[in-house]
Amino acid sequence: MKQLANDFKSWILAQKIPDATLKDAGDSVKISTSYAAGEVNFHDLDVFIIEMVVTNLADGENKFYLHFELKDLAYAQELFGEMVETLADLKKQQTLKILLSCTGGLTTGFFAEKLNDAAKLLSLDYEFNAVPFHKLYSAAFNYSVILLAPQIAYQAKAAQEVLSSQLVLKIPPKVFASYDAAEMLKFIRAELESWKKTAAERFIAKVRKGIRSDARILSIAIMPSNAQSRIAYRIYEKGAPILDETVIKNKLNYINDLRDILDTVACRCKNFDAIGIATGGTIHDGHIDLEHFISPDINLQKLLEDKYGVPVTITNNLKSAALGYYVQQDKYENILFVSRPVGYRAGGIGMVLNGRVFNGAHNMAGEIRYTTESFVAKEDWDNRVMYDLDKILDGVAFEIRAGISVVDPDLICLRSPMTPDIERVKAKLAEFIPKKYLPDFVYLRDEEMQEYVLLGQMILSLESLEKN
Repeated sequence: MKQLANDFKSWILAQKIPDATLKDAGDSVKISTSYAAGEVNFHDLDVFIIEMVVTNLADGENKFYLHFELKDLAYAQELFGEMVETLADLKKQQTLKILLSCTGGLTTGFFAEKLNDAAKLLSLDYEFNAVPFHKLYSAAFNYSVILLAPQIAYQAKAAQEVLSSQLVLKIPPKVFASYDAAEMLKFIRAELESWKKTAAERFIAKVRKGIRSDARILSIAIMPSNAQSRIAYRIYEKGAPILDETVIKNKLNYINDLRDILDTVACRCKNFDAIGIATGGTIHDGHIDLEHFISPDINLQKLLEDKYGVPVTITNNLKSAALGYYVQQDKYENILFVSRPVGYRAGGIGMVLNGRVFNGAHNMAGEIRYTTESFVAKEDWDNRVMYDLDKILDGVAFEIRAGISVVDPDLICLRSPMTPDIERVKAKLAEFIPKKYLPDFVYLRDEEMQEYVLLGQMILSLESLEKN
C-alpha cells in the first residue's frame, strides 16, 4: 500500500497543469496558481486515505473536496483529473461577470458597452452584459454582480433574496443618468470589498438537543445539482455529532462517491452501527428514481449493506427534513416541508402527520411533480416555469394548495429560493383558500434544510435499528 501511495504521488508530481506549480510537501502535494490553491494529502491510517482540496483564493471557499481510500491507481488518477478540471473551471471564472438590468434592457445595454470599454482600458478583468428585467432570473445565476437601473431599484430587496449568493446593487441615479463608467467601476469595486468582508457569516446548527442513543449513526445528505453537487455527512454518537464534513464535486457519481465516504469514515471512526442516506427522488425497495444521477435498476440499499455489513436506510430528503424540523420543536404535530430548488420545474413535499413521517403505499407521498408537470407544456419547462418569478410563484402556491387541501397541516416549511417572500406566497394562497384556513409558515434556506435533513435521517436510522 505504501508503494501504491508513492506511485500515485510520483504520478501527480509528473503532471503538467497549465499556470500551476506542483510541490512535494512530504505528506502532501501542494498545487499553487494565482487564483486557487490545491492540496492532495496522504493520510496513513493503516490504509492510505487520500484527501483532495481546491480553494478559491478570491473568497477562501472550497470548490472541490473529497477523500477516498487508495486502492486502485487508475481510479485515484481519475479523481485527480476531476480536481484539475475544477482548477481549470476556476481559471475561467476569474473574469468578474456583471449583469445590468432595466425595464427594457436598451439603456443598460448601452451602459454595458461603455463599461466594457472602460474596464479594458483599465486592464480590469470585468465582463458586462445587460438584459431586460423580465429575463433577469433566467440569466442572473451565471453572474457574480447584478446591477439594477434606478427605475427598477425597488426590486433590489426581492432580487437579493432570490440571488442570495450574488451581490445585487442599485445603480446610483447620477451615475446612470450620465453613463459615468469610471465612477460606476469605482462604485462596484468598493461594494465588492465591503461585501467580501461580511460574506463569511455561516449558519450555526440549531438542532442538537433531545437525542440520546448508544448507536453510532452515519447520516448522509445527498444534494445533486447540474453545477456543483454536495454530499454532507455526519457521524452521530449518542445523538451528538462527532464528525461533520461536506464533499464538493462538479460531477456526482452516486456509487463511487458513497463508497469513498464510507471507506474513509470506516478508517477514521473504525465502525458505525447504521447508515442513513437522504436523497432526492422516489425511493422504493432500496432503489432510487432520480433521473440523470443513478440508474433505477440499482438496489443501492442491498449493495451497501452487502459491502459494509450494517443496516442502510434510504429516505427522500424532504421527508428527513420534515422530521428533523418536527423533533426540534413542540408546537406543531402536522408539518409539510415544501421545496422547489432553483432551476427545477416542479417541487416536492415531505410530510410529518401526527408526529410520524408519512410515506404512502409506494413511498411516493409528496411527489407533487406527477401533478404539477401535467399543467405545463413541455416546451415551457426549461424557461418560464423554471425562471419566471410569477410562474414559479404560481407553481409553488399550487403545490402548497394541494398539500393544504389534502392534509390541512399546522405548519408549512418552505424552501424555495425563487419565492423567498412568504407574504407574497400567502397572498397568492389567499386567492383560493380563506385566510382562516391557512397554516403557519416558516421560510428555510439551504443551510438550514441541510441541518434538518441530517438530523431527521439520523432519527429514521435509529428507528430502523429498533425495528430490526
